[in-house]
Amino acid sequence: MHKIWSVAYKDTLIRFRDRNGILLMLAAPLVLAVIIGAAFGGFGGDDPTLITDIPLIIVNQDAGDLGEGIVDVFASDELSDLLEPLVMDDLVEAKRQVEQGESRAVVFIPADFSDTVRSQQNAATAIELFTDPAATISPIVIRSILTEVVNGYNAGIVGGRVGVMQLLQQGDVPASEMARLPSVLSETLSAQAGQNASQIELETAVIGDPNADDWNPLAYFAPSMAILFLMFTLFDASRSILREEEDGTLQRMISSPTAFSQILAGKNGGVFVTGVLQLGILIGASALFFGVKWGSSPFNVILMIVAVVAAASSLGAFITAFARDATQAAIIGSAIALIFAILGGNFFVAQAYPDWLQPLSRLTINRWALDGFTDLSLRGGGFRDIWLDVAVLLAMSAVLFALAAWRLPRRFVR
Repeated sequence: MHKIWSVAYKDTLIRFRDRNGILLMLAAPLVLAVIIGAAFGGFGGDDPTLITDIPLIIVNQDAGDLGEGIVDVFASDELSDLLEPLVMDDLVEAKRQVEQGESRAVVFIPADFSDTVRSQQNAATAIELFTDPAATISPIVIRSILTEVVNGYNAGIVGGRVGVMQLLQQGDVPASEMARLPSVLSETLSAQAGQNASQIELETAVIGDPNADDWNPLAYFAPSMAILFLMFTLFDASRSILREEEDGTLQRMISSPTAFSQILAGKNGGVFVTGVLQLGILIGASALFFGVKWGSSPFNVILMIVAVVAAASSLGAFITAFARDATQAAIIGSAIALIFAILGGNFFVAQAYPDWLQPLSRLTINRWALDGFTDLSLRGGGFRDIWLDVAVLLAMSAVLFALAAWRLPRRFVR
């Protein structure tokens, strides 16, 4: 055990004494996360990104025609490029989909909506909007449309219909202007609004973290960049044994009293320790310097770190075991790291991928790692939110490590 630890300690120390390695492991992911967060999350500025196809769930329990009229507004041709509305009956299931990031918001129309609106007793009813704390602009767009619907009913304003997409197609619309989008009410809804004395209220709530209105873009981009650079670091660390083979130092180690199994255990242990330290430092830095919140318990963060590093280091060992030499391992590792990053959601939100791409996305370590970390950082989740991600990552690690452990002795001992 002492020899295994000595090899692992030596390899880890070498990597953290390398100035270029430190820049790649720690500085680069933090800097890129800040830059990308500023570009796409709008740190203190307007977001020029044009968004489309916002997934939205409408739960309409109203038996009357007014509730159906609101559904028709969200499903209108004017909003077809902006929204992807889905009508459901189960409010609990709709909220669950928002919590899981499968949709951006739920619009709930109560059962007494039409009757209350048409009553002459100054009664009040409420349309409820539940939004995803991980979303930034999408809830603003949906809330603005729903606000116009409510205002149209309450004030009885009949105006010209100006489609939201007509406005958006004129150019990029900053996030600060989204709240002032023009009315998308149909003439039927507007005309009906002036015929009643009842009042409709709009109630909004955030599903998940109640403080998530102040969403920090780094809660997504910090783990995203950390996972991306972790893959590069661990793949490079794993193939160090190939470089030692080329330099002749591996043969000297094999000829020493140290068993080859101890050498391999020490090498892989050094890769694992490097990954844990890298990911732990990045997560700690994001919390300390950028205010990213990492869920309800440090235990869950540690569990995710161990599972992600185990899977990534095992994949690195697998590539090393089957590569011809260090150069081939570097090419294969870089290609896999980039493909996994694209499929796994490090550059684009994976939930927005088409259905045919989702199974491929879920074959990557990056997807399960990012899902688990963002459940903690974006939604303040706990163990029940990440247990599946942890289980899948550990299963991937077990399979890849078993294959690497079978191949590595045959690869180096002849």
